Amino acid sequence: MKQNLFTIVNAIGCLVLLVIVVLQWQQSEHQREAYRTIQIKEHAANEAKAEAVTRADALMLDLTELKRSYMETQKTADAAGLDYQRKLEELGTTKAAYDQAAAERDALQKRITEWEAALKLRDQTITEQNASMIALRKKLDEAIVQLKKAGAK
Repeated sequence: MKQNLFTIVNAIGCLVLLVIVVLQWQQSEHQREAYRTIQIKEHAANEAKAEAVTRADALMLDLTELKRSYMETQKTADAAGLDYQRKLEELGTTKAAYDQAAAERDALQKRITEWEAALKLRDQTITEQNASMIALRKKLDEAIVQLKKAGAK
């Protein structure tokens, strides 16, 4: 009986050990599944991080390019503003010169008109004096003819 009892206790012990091994195996499988899930999540997180870093690098590159472009645009705008101011000053100078030239032209036209009137008056006076001299010459010629006649008599 002792041997029977020992076999039964041994069988019960084997069953208990079998239950313990099965429980540990199930627990190990659950832990392995949990570990695999964590690995998958970590891999996805690493991929997302790598993608975010790549995107951040691209955005930083874009930002640097945008800053450079903005600075070039600002320089161009400043140069255009300076050019505009210079052109505006040139326009003011040119307008002043134009106004002065127009005033001088008007003054010259007025003087030319006055000279033309003075020349017409002079020509008229010369014509009148020429006619007067012709008349005087006629009188002188008549007087000379009369003196010659009187001297011949």
